[in-house]
Amino acid sequence: MRKVVVAIDGSEVSKGVIRYALHYAAREEDVDLHFIHVMEPIEQQSMFFRRFEAEVPKTEDDVKKEFARFVRDVMKESGLEEPPKTFTHVVTGVPYDRIVSFAEETDADMIMIGHRGLSDVKRFFLGSVAGKVAAHAPCSVYVYRPKAPKQ
Repeated sequence: MRKVVVAIDGSEVSKGVIRYALHYAAREEDVDLHFIHVMEPIEQQSMFFRRFEAEVPKTEDDVKKEFARFVRDVMKESGLEEPPKTFTHVVTGVPYDRIVSFAEETDADMIMIGHRGLSDVKRFFLGSVAGKVAAHAPCSVYVYRPKAPKQ
């Protein structure tokens, strides 16, 4: 059995990562997909949700339900007749660190993660989560990067 950790954040890029993971699992045999979302510490969440005038989710369970629904919706859209075995996990902490440690704890064979394409300045100051995961991962890392629209 192969274990694949799929890091998601609810973005459009995450939908692409989920679709790719489902496609991969359908192609391979005996794959477990572990979808993981890393919540920022509650103080940072509050600032993030205030920007969008949205309510801050109350608990990890609330967030887990929201992300389980997000994954199910993308799975339905993909039209898979027999979806692979999936698990949804929500943890709190620094995203790249928690993704890497989760992969270590579960003895993952691969991590799949999306790359949102930060501006050069943001990437310089914040760093890329995907880049940090790739640098510290205990296994192979697939970085999903959507094609830029042709101009």
